[in-house]
Amino acid sequence: MGALRRKASSSLAGPLAAQRRERTGEPGAAAAAAKNSVVTLASAVDDSHHVPATRNGDVAGLGVVVPFGSMESYDRLRLIGEGACGAVFRARHVATGETVAVKIAHKNNGGDEALLREAEMLAACAGNPAVVRLREVARHPETGKLHLVMDYVGPSLADLLTHRLDGALTEAEARGVMRQLLAGVGQMHARGVIHRDIKPGNVLVGAADGRVRICDLGLGGPASAAPPRTQLVGTLWYMSPEQYLGGGEYGPAVDMWALGCVMAELLTGETLFPADTEYHQVVLVAGVLGVADEAMDGLPLGVTTRPSQLRRKVPEEKLSPAGFDVLNGLLQYVAGDRLTAAAALDMPWFSKKLS
Repeated sequence: MGALRRKASSSLAGPLAAQRRERTGEPGAAAAAAKNSVVTLASAVDDSHHVPATRNGDVAGLGVVVPFGSMESYDRLRLIGEGACGAVFRARHVATGETVAVKIAHKNNGGDEALLREAEMLAACAGNPAVVRLREVARHPETGKLHLVMDYVGPSLADLLTHRLDGALTEAEARGVMRQLLAGVGQMHARGVIHRDIKPGNVLVGAADGRVRICDLGLGGPASAAPPRTQLVGTLWYMSPEQYLGGGEYGPAVDMWALGCVMAELLTGETLFPADTEYHQVVLVAGVLGVADEAMDGLPLGVTTRPSQLRRKVPEEKLSPAGFDVLNGLLQYVAGDRLTAAAALDMPWFSKKLS
């Protein structure tokens, strides 16, 4: 089956669908810009952001402090995007004139409680230059509805790839993006947060500085949560095998797998595992990566494997051997064999000069 282009599967019906995922594909915060705008990627990392804290919150059990305010401080300008779970608007701060992104959650997807949970995840990531900055949670003065106010960043990485002539980045560009994402996810994990839905659509590219920032932590969870995790959440194409085969036993390594999927997509312009069901996902993963004999017991009946085809999917003209070592390390079938963010950043690819 040929690789499909950036339309995350919404179907989880199939032999393995004992659990249902919460959602897929909600528009990322501030994830839109003019279609023809030019965005230049940057590899630098800026750690200057800081979020002032004004109120304690503990919906997610992280014990963080969340800033609160009022929507009277903002003028809503236009809708950026809307999905099943909520909507994101572009707005302007009345006093300063700054452009911000404002997110609201639909009632049928957790409403204010879900929004507060995401706010706590963002607050736990305060100061992380690769995560979109939370400004405050603002309450509407009439309806009382809560709004998530964040920095307005720019288009998503998925948008950027779509508007590239060849749909892909150069190896140097991909390395710059991956350096930022790995550093950001490493800090996120150190703060006790797992994202669980990393994908090109949830990575924003700064229109002004070209740096990338992870957004949409609505499916994020505390890394300290005791297994099993009863809900299958995320976007199927970027889910790790242990999420849909492991009975709820998973941790931060799911984000590393997703980063491997993103890395391959940056370099080829194609989704690596574009499946329609969990069973189909297993088949695709096994077909591309191969599966060691000791892991075969966890696979559904009828799934066969062959030697890894990953190098064929991402050939040397697109990715050097040093870069392939990083990709292969992120896409290890067994979670415990997967690179951590720190280990990946220590690989030679990030220190050697590309030819």
